[in-house]
Amino acid sequence: MIDDGSSTPVDNADFRFEKSRGIVAAKNKSLELLMDAGVEHLFLWDDDAWPIADGWWKPYVDSPEPHLSYQFLDLAGPRKLRDIAEVYRDDKHVAYTGQRGLMLYYHRSAVEKVGGFDPVYGRGMYEHSDLANRIHHAGLTTWRYADVAGSEKLIYSLDEHQAVERSVPLADRQELTKRNAEIHNRRRDEGYFAHVPYRDPVDVVITTLLTSQPDPQRAKKWKAEASTLKAWADSINGARAVVLADELESSPSGAVLERVPAVDMNVYMRRWLHIYQHLREHPEYRYVWATDGSDVEMLHAPWDEMEPGKVYVGSEPKTYDDEWALKHHPAGRYQEFLKAHRRDPMLNAGLLGGTRDDVMAFAHGIVQLYYDLEAQRFWGTDPAPAAIGDMIAFGIVAHERFGDRVVTGPGVHTAFRAEERTPWAWWKHR
Repeated sequence: MIDDGSSTPVDNADFRFEKSRGIVAAKNKSLELLMDAGVEHLFLWDDDAWPIADGWWKPYVDSPEPHLSYQFLDLAGPRKLRDIAEVYRDDKHVAYTGQRGLMLYYHRSAVEKVGGFDPVYGRGMYEHSDLANRIHHAGLTTWRYADVAGSEKLIYSLDEHQAVERSVPLADRQELTKRNAEIHNRRRDEGYFAHVPYRDPVDVVITTLLTSQPDPQRAKKWKAEASTLKAWADSINGARAVVLADELESSPSGAVLERVPAVDMNVYMRRWLHIYQHLREHPEYRYVWATDGSDVEMLHAPWDEMEPGKVYVGSEPKTYDDEWALKHHPAGRYQEFLKAHRRDPMLNAGLLGGTRDDVMAFAHGIVQLYYDLEAQRFWGTDPAPAAIGDMIAFGIVAHERFGDRVVTGPGVHTAFRAEERTPWAWWKHR
C-alpha cells in the first residue's frame, strides 16, 4: 500500500511519500517494493477497484501474456465515453484499442526487460499505456492492450460506475492529458522502446577509511576513528554518504558504514577496488562522487549542475613535471606518462565525480593498471618497485580513457591546500 502524501496518513501503508508525487511515482514505488520482495506476478491496483471473486488472479497468472490489465469497454451508466473499441476476443483474452489503468498485471520478466513508468508523464495520465506499448514493442505481448475474458465477473471498479471523485482536479487532468497524449502517441507510432528505471535515482558520495594496512606515503596506519570523517559526513547534502572501511566500528553521523575485507594491498590502489565493487553492487546510483574523507568537504551540492558524460576530478596547482612524482612512480608506464604530460596540470585522485557507469569504469581502470604493473614486476618485464600511491594511475586513466570529457578547476573544487571556501566550488579540498 502506497500513501501518496495524503493529508491524513494511511494506517499500515507500506510506504508513504510525505509530499504527494502523483501516479507515476506511486506506481513505480509499488514496482520497487514488489520486485525487491521477489514477487513473480505483480498486480497494481488503484484504490477505487477491488476483487469480487475468489481466485480472481488465476486467469492472469495462467495467461502466457506477461502484461494484462482489467478493462471495461465503456462506462456502466447511460453516459458513454466511446474512447476505445474491442479488436479481438477468444475464450481467454480480449484486446482493445486503448487501456484503462485501474488494475495492471505484470509478470516479473516484463518489468526486468523494460522497467517501469516513465517520469516524463509527470503526475500521471498515459503512463500505464506507455509502459504497455514498450512491453509490446519489445515483442513480449501479442496485443498492446489486453485483458482476460470475463474479467467483469472478477473485478469491480468505482470508476467504471462513475462512483468516485477524481483525485486530480479537472483542469490539471485536462492539461496533463493534452501534453501526455502527444508524447504517448508519438512514441506509440514510432515503436518507441526503452528501459525506464522504476527506482528513484540515488546520488552518493563515497569515501574510504582503510586502517588495517599502513599508508605508504606516511609510513604508518590511520586510526579507525569516525571523527576523522566527521567534517566530510556533516557536509554531504542531497545524497547518500557511504564509508567503505575495514576496521571502523561505526560511521560518523549521517553516513552509512559498509565493511570491506582487510587486504594486503597498497591502500591508495585498494580504495578503487572497493569503490568499483561497491558501485557494481548498486545499480540504483545515478551520480557518484568518490572523495577523500579526511580533508574534503562539500561546499555546494553538485547534483543539479552535473552533466552525464562529463567526469569531474580534482587537480593541483602544479604540473606532472614533478620531482616527487618521478621519484615515487618508477615503473616505465608511469615514467612515460609523466614525460608526455609534463606541461599538463597534475590531477588529484581525492575527487572523482560522474555517472555511476563512468566512475565505476574509472575505478576499474586504476585497478586494472595496478594489477598489470604487478604482473609485469613478477614477470620481470618491468621490475621497478611499486608506486607509492595512485596519483599517476589516476592521471593515466583520466587522460587516456576519458580525454576531453574530464572537467576540473575552480568550479569543481577550491585550490588544493589553500584552506579556502568559495561561493562557486562544489568541494573544498584542504
